[in-house]
Amino acid sequence: MPITRPAHADELPEYLRALRRLADADDLSTAYAGCSIAVEVAGRVGDGAGLAMAYSQRSSVARRLGDLPAARGDAEAAAELLAVSGVPPGSAAGALLLSRRIAVLLDLGEPAAADALLEAAGLTGDLPDDPEYLLLRYVRGRLHAASARPGEGLADLYRCGERLAARRSDHPGVLPWRSAAASVLKRLGAAEAAERLLAEEVALTRRHGLASALGRALRIQGQVLPGEAGMAAAEEAVRVLQGTPRKFEFATALVDLGGLLNGARRRAQARRVLRDGLELAEACGSPALVARAKRYYGGATDRS
Repeated sequence: MPITRPAHADELPEYLRALRRLADADDLSTAYAGCSIAVEVAGRVGDGAGLAMAYSQRSSVARRLGDLPAARGDAEAAAELLAVSGVPPGSAAGALLLSRRIAVLLDLGEPAAADALLEAAGLTGDLPDDPEYLLLRYVRGRLHAASARPGEGLADLYRCGERLAARRSDHPGVLPWRSAAASVLKRLGAAEAAERLLAEEVALTRRHGLASALGRALRIQGQVLPGEAGMAAAEEAVRVLQGTPRKFEFATALVDLGGLLNGARRRAQARRVLRDGLELAEACGSPALVARAKRYYGGATDRS
């Protein structure tokens, strides 16, 4: 481990912050192992709040690794522990956990369940602009978009951009709000605005960013750009993501590329790509992505 194992409960907060930095650098296997140590230490000393945050952090890492059932289980365990510990759902710790629970549910294709969590927490209205709530605003924007509320989604996502700019930390490695907003704009018919946002995000991640951040931006660019430009972006996304630990993001890129290949009537190539995408989507445990892969494998496109 590149960081010191915690010996006592009072060392857990700094240890978990260090693990979060490792996860943000895509050192996910190390971060996951560290989270398991934090779970063991917090459980041994009977620190309920520390155990909740350890499960919460491990949920986030598991989701990034593409183990969605494990991510969901850890997030639910964390929520139960926070409730028992008396931590308010609107607190910074509660908002962070809620962000992670919603993100997992979106990957699983369960926006209605995510909406119910948001409603129960009483966080459907105005949010503080404090840094601790930015992630929640971002995932809430994605949830709005997934639930056919594009205006509310764009409002949250653009607000993220404003707050990050004010803090001089507006980079996709912090929050990829541009690509999330671009997906919404494309569905609204504002293709030029979507293309501009994605061009910015791709350029930023090419200069200073993780391969996984670049791959995600390219994947969405592939869905937005027309014709061969979109296909080239989608193919590059697959190449970039193949070498990262982000298995669910890679599976999504494969399925997205398969759909584009279907649209270009390159069915044999599409089926090869989709076989890999379907196998990986099943391994990640996402029924929604599995269903989309199967639909594309049958020859469907997004226009079908």
